[in-house]
Amino acid sequence: MGKRPVRVPAGVERALDVALDKALAIQRPAVLAYLERVRAKRPAATPAKVIEQLERRYLTAVIGIGGASGAAAAIPGVGTGAAIASGVAEITAFVSATAMYVLAVAEVHGVPVSDPEIRRALVLAVLLGEGATVAIEGVGAEAPHWAQVIGRTTSRDRVAGINSRLGHLLVTRFGARQGALLLGRALPLGIGAGIGAAGNAALARTAIASARRAFGPAPKTFGPRVIDVPPRRL
Repeated sequence: MGKRPVRVPAGVERALDVALDKALAIQRPAVLAYLERVRAKRPAATPAKVIEQLERRYLTAVIGIGGASGAAAAIPGVGTGAAIASGVAEITAFVSATAMYVLAVAEVHGVPVSDPEIRRALVLAVLLGEGATVAIEGVGAEAPHWAQVIGRTTSRDRVAGINSRLGHLLVTRFGARQGALLLGRALPLGIGAGIGAAGNAALARTAIASARRAFGPAPKTFGPRVIDVPPRRL
């Protein structure tokens, strides 16, 4: 017998839509500013060390987000509905943190992220992890580091098609995992805080592993800064 499909709570599906819209609205200057703040802590750090810092900061951030959301259920007088509402907000924060991490890693690798379709593909695929492989077949998924292929050589129309498939998978797979966490975070007596922190840590580690596979080893040196130039008006 096959596995029964997991129904994604409507609140989670809406939260994912909102989260993606917010996360993908992040503009390249904001990503560059974040990356510069990280590099300023250790100016002599190699690209590999900078990526390690990005990974640690991302993991620390989402663990804190998950714990804070779950802790809401332990506050006297806070009902399950309010705790779930807090969990929905947490999904938005998690996706936004993931987007900033992924786009900063892309900048270190010199993968262009100005195109919103490229940003969406990178973020969605990293969120999905291995589940994204089928959706990106034929455009470098079989290659060791498909993010380099998508970011540099794939046509915009083709990327849009990939994004359509990735978006569906995000709701059915990532959404189902977040739905389970949403209910777990609502448990009282501090249990929800532990579930939120541990669940986010697991999802973040999956995203980090996915990003490592997607982008490959860090470059030996930082490449020249690529400046976005707006198109000329005719």
